[in-house]
Amino acid sequence: RPEGSERSRRYSDASRPSRRRALSRTFLAGAGCGRGANCQQCPSDTFSNAVGARSCNLCRKCEGRFTYLKVCSPISDAECTCKEGYRCSDVSCSRCDRSCGLGKEKTGSGCQACRYGTFNDQPDGSCKNWTVCSENQVLEPGTATKDVVCKPSSDNPTLATTLPTTSPAIPFPIAVPGKNLQMDIIRISLAVAGLLCVAFLLPLCICLSVWQKKKLHAVFKKMQTTPEQSIQEETCSCRFPEEEQGEDQDCGKSTEFRDLLEN
Repeated sequence: RPEGSERSRRYSDASRPSRRRALSRTFLAGAGCGRGANCQQCPSDTFSNAVGARSCNLCRKCEGRFTYLKVCSPISDAECTCKEGYRCSDVSCSRCDRSCGLGKEKTGSGCQACRYGTFNDQPDGSCKNWTVCSENQVLEPGTATKDVVCKPSSDNPTLATTLPTTSPAIPFPIAVPGKNLQMDIIRISLAVAGLLCVAFLLPLCICLSVWQKKKLHAVFKKMQTTPEQSIQEETCSCRFPEEEQGEDQDCGKSTEFRDLLEN
């Protein structure tokens, strides 16, 4: 069949009222047409994203709960998203479900609150785990709608650093000065208290030891005194009348003489 007659038949078919509604399905896209083909741009509200396609596709309509994320063009379809208060059910956003709100997430059976240790700060998001801070470095605790806030790194002496290596090895943490500051303070306090106790108890023990030695020496000395000496000392210690003072003086002299011998 001659090419001219085929082309004229195609135009005549397109001009019929019954074929005008199918214009988007019968005309090729404007880009990528084959040599010698009768290529025309897809009409409004249609598109064709395939090279050399023999038909145009109807554009997607974003109505109801949907709103346009991207409008349709002759070479690409429209993209829809959900209005505020709703969320897409899948990647292609084929359905809009009501958003669960902050602190909740969507499940197969509906919405559920974020469990302890997780949060969701987006109306249509999912629950995420709290940030893990270093020991005693939590600035603000986390909630179902808010993540944990850690202290800035400049105020965090317990952060670990990693040494650079030239070979692919597992890095190990190196503690910076001031790690476990509270434990260091406790250890220093205990050491100072121990030194104070030693400084106080050592002189006391020395004094008690000297006092015990003196006391024992006096007891042993008293035990070594003979009964005769005790009687004589008791006799010498008695008070006599004036006529017996001479004998009393002799007794005192003998006692002094005995003391000199002992010393």
